Amino acid sequence: MVCHRCGATLNSEQRYCMKCGALNYEHPDNQKMKQYITDQELEQANQEYQKATKEPAQTIEIAGQVFSDGPEGNKKTTYVDTRVMLVLLLIFTICLASIYYFVFPYSVTMVISLCILFFIFVFFILTNISVYMKGGYSGFVSFIPFYSQYAYFDIVFGKGWLFLISFIPVVGVFYMFYVLYKTGKVFGKSGWFTLFFPFIMLPIIAFSDKSVYVGPSRKYQSYVERGRMRNTKFPAFICSIIVFFLFLAFTQLSFADYAQIYFTQKDIQRVTNSVKKDIFDGMYFCDGTILTAKDGDFYISVEDLSDVQLYPIPIRSSLNGKKLSGYFYIQIVNKKTTISGTFTDGDNTFFTDKQEISKFTDVSVPEGAILCTKED
Repeated sequence: MVCHRCGATLNSEQRYCMKCGALNYEHPDNQKMKQYITDQELEQANQEYQKATKEPAQTIEIAGQVFSDGPEGNKKTTYVDTRVMLVLLLIFTICLASIYYFVFPYSVTMVISLCILFFIFVFFILTNISVYMKGGYSGFVSFIPFYSQYAYFDIVFGKGWLFLISFIPVVGVFYMFYVLYKTGKVFGKSGWFTLFFPFIMLPIIAFSDKSVYVGPSRKYQSYVERGRMRNTKFPAFICSIIVFFLFLAFTQLSFADYAQIYFTQKDIQRVTNSVKKDIFDGMYFCDGTILTAKDGDFYISVEDLSDVQLYPIPIRSSLNGKKLSGYFYIQIVNKKTTISGTFTDGDNTFFTDKQEISKFTDVSVPEGAILCTKED
């Protein structure tokens, strides 16, 4: 059986042609429709769906009823469900954060920073995968050297061999700008926005169900005509799990030690800035007198650094997961105030005025020192 309008092969169970949208008059449901609408109205409905020649027709509404050749209840306008990728990414990010915080001794700021880095990295990998899948190719094609470029140019221009132009010096650079412009066009978006804001537009193209491929790729057309949908879960899971374990392997590298020290010192410095602001706001007193009222050396003893900061975020050492305790040293000379801090996690000692750490852990306020406290 073939379509009377475009000549495409029809299945006897299809209500309309997937290529041009013309009704299959031999289908029993379409025969029943003729009882409610005239032949002229039926032909008008066919004409209204002529736009389906540019994109795959999935539903048709006649006499107030919606009919579909796709899976029942499928309201999507694309044959690739990319939103499931974002759900998988979110799950992996939460798992990574839980492992970093409860298994490793990392501080909250270090966990958040690493998880944001993981999310962004995987997000743009999945964006790339989604664009290929929406263009009719497997998501794994995006990782194959040279063939991935061939496939991308086939999606954009319908001629994969054009990727060779990108290797021409100078010309190739400007040509890639044109490729970005065309990428937006073949997915029904603004080419100019895609050119100037690719980090915004490409994720929209990848994860929005309203971004439907309307380009010239034959691979896409042949895939859609078979009525199949791409499995997005498998490539998203594989890519996420690989990067997930790479981020876990990061903890075994020597670079991780520097990161742990860096984030611990950043936490201490953040609290130091908070204490400095409170001192200048007149919130610290020494023997009933505002701390900044006279010159001298003063100390603020800290049992747990988490209790000093303004935000309800626990602070701990990223080296061993223990709390940080110590003191702030305030020196006022001619009304000029300098503040430094010394803190320990029981195994290491950190200084606000030094980048290195020390194994000397006996951190205590000198005897006879003037202690100051915060009064709200």
